[in-house]
Amino acid sequence: MVWRRFTGPPPRPASLDRDLRFQQCRDAAPDRTIGFVGDICPLFGREARFGAGVQELLADCDVVVGNFEGIFTDRSWKPFLMKHAPDIFPALAQLRPLDRWVVSVANNHATDFGSDAFGRTLRRLEQHDIRWVGTTDRPRLRIEDDITVTAWTRWLNRPGEGVARRDPGAPSAPGLHIALPHWGYEHERQPRPEQTPPKGYALITGHHTHLPQPFEVHDGGQLVAYSLGNFVTGKQLPVLGEGAMLKVDLARTETDTPEITRARYR
Repeated sequence: MVWRRFTGPPPRPASLDRDLRFQQCRDAAPDRTIGFVGDICPLFGREARFGAGVQELLADCDVVVGNFEGIFTDRSWKPFLMKHAPDIFPALAQLRPLDRWVVSVANNHATDFGSDAFGRTLRRLEQHDIRWVGTTDRPRLRIEDDITVTAWTRWLNRPGEGVARRDPGAPSAPGLHIALPHWGYEHERQPRPEQTPPKGYALITGHHTHLPQPFEVHDGGQLVAYSLGNFVTGKQLPVLGEGAMLKVDLARTETDTPEITRARYR
């Protein structure tokens, strides 16, 4: 991983620019729009500025989902640990009100400063009206009556309790079920063969690689964005400066279950 961090990113995959419309739902008017972004990393004192393309893509999203990579703590920062500061909140609020954000906290940095700091981070998010998912007590969050997100991480840098480590399985109830796995290997452009998309979820948006990976349509119409890369970070290494965003429009079908009518990957 270390040599990949400093040698620069490999070429971007071609599937980073896709606009998919689904035939079976083409006449249904969308009634919900959800945006997905990558790793929300510490700013390290830098100012977060978002380009017009980012602002336009997320402007009409009812919910924006991302991976909150970092911890709130009074302890000193050390290299390779992720310590957030309060400036991350106004940065996110530039794009959507904070109560429109949902973040996964299931990632390899969740226990960088211990379990107590992890719990403090959850409370800090709640104080700013940001909903979170990805603990052993809350591996799944219902963001609408019949829309769920489920988060877990394959990796954890330091031992600790409270972080969801495995897929609990997709809900059996009807609805649109979304998985947010923290998987794969850092600074790699392609998923490895053993990364089998979990069954039962209509949409999978992964994290961890810090570089965007392919977006694919699998058997049965399952949509898989293996990794969205970085969304915001104060670090300036080339391998940390790329990300992708996914935006999906939802509509009700004859069974009144929400289905994805359009998916844009940028």
